Amino acid sequence: EKLTREPTRLEAYLELGDLRLSQGKLQESQRFYEMALEMSPKNSRAIQGLVMVHYHLGEFNLARDRMDQIDKSQPLSDFSRAELETYKKHLNPEATLGLSIREDDRGLSEIGSSIEGYFPSSHYQKISGRYRFDNWSYEDNGVSVSSQLYSGTMNYQADKDTNVAITFAPEIFPGGDSVGGYAIQGLGGTDNLKLALRAGKSTFKENLFTVQNRFSEQTTGFSLFGDLHQRTRVVQSVTLADLSDGNSRRRYDSELIHAIFRNSAPFLTANLRFYQASYEKQSDESGNLLKYWAPSDYKGAELELSWERSIGSQWWWGLDTNFVANRYRFAGGNIYASLGDRINEYFRERKLEVYGNFSF
Repeated sequence: EKLTREPTRLEAYLELGDLRLSQGKLQESQRFYEMALEMSPKNSRAIQGLVMVHYHLGEFNLARDRMDQIDKSQPLSDFSRAELETYKKHLNPEATLGLSIREDDRGLSEIGSSIEGYFPSSHYQKISGRYRFDNWSYEDNGVSVSSQLYSGTMNYQADKDTNVAITFAPEIFPGGDSVGGYAIQGLGGTDNLKLALRAGKSTFKENLFTVQNRFSEQTTGFSLFGDLHQRTRVVQSVTLADLSDGNSRRRYDSELIHAIFRNSAPFLTANLRFYQASYEKQSDESGNLLKYWAPSDYKGAELELSWERSIGSQWWWGLDTNFVANRYRFAGGNIYASLGDRINEYFRERKLEVYGNFSF
C-alpha cells in the first residue's frame, strides 16, 4: 500500500529492506536498500542496512566503504553507532592502546594501561581472536599493589544472531601469586529478542583488601535484551557470584535505551537504568565484619542523556549527565577521551580515560 503513495515510497523501501534482511534474503534486501538510496542518497538507515548485507555476503571491502560513507556524512546517535560498531569491529585487524585513571571517595585509586589486538581470520569468516595485556596499580592510604592481566579470546560467530566466545585470562601478582581467570559466553536469539549466557572467574577487585588477599569470584549470569522498535532497546541482566571467602552476591540490572531523533537526525540518547545488588552475609565465621566497604545491599536508578554533534567529517563532541567527552576520528581509527566526576551506585568516583585504536 505504501508503494502506491509517493510520499511514503521511501519508507516502504526501507521496511521491505529490513524485512528481507531479517528473512535472510540478502539480494532482495540489497535491491530495496539501493532503491531507497536512489530517492535519498544519504539515508543512514539504508546505508546501515547495506553494511549488514555486504557483511553477511562476505563482501568486506564493500561493507567498509559503506561504513566510511556513514562516518563522513552522517551524525549518529549513540544507539545507532553501537549497532554499526558490532559489524565494523569484525572487518579489519585492529590494535588499541588505553589509559585509565580512577579514584573514589572510599579511598581507592586505580591506574590501568592496556594494549589489545583483534585479528579476524583471513580464511574463516566466523572465527576471530583477541589478545590483551593490562597493567594495573591499586593504592589506598600509601599502600599499593600491582598486577598484570593477560587474556586471549577465541570468538565463533555462527550467524548474525548466534555467537560463542571463550576467554583465558590469568592475572599475575608480585611474588608469583595468580588468579586463573576465564570467561565463557554464548549469545543466541532472533532479530528482536536475544539471550546471552555467561560464566567465568576473575579477581574480586572491590577494594585494596580483596586484591591483597587475592580474592576471586566465580560468576554466572544471563542478559535478555530486545528491541521494542528500531530506536528502543530493553535489557534485563542477572548476575550470581560466589566469592573465594565463602560469601556470595546477587545483582539485577534493568535498562531502557531510546534514541531520540529530530528532523531525521539524532538528537539525544536516553538511558534509564535500575540496579539492585546484595551480599549474602556481612561477617565471617568468627563474627568479624567483612572488609568489603560495600553495604550488604544497595539499589538505585540512573538516567543518562547523551548528546553528540558532528563538526565536519572528522570531529565529534558531546556531553551527557555524567561525562564530557571529546572524540577525534581519522581514516582507519579514532581517539576517544572522557573526564568525569559522578555518583556510581553507592559511592562517588572521578575518572579519566584515553583510548586510541587503528586498523591495519
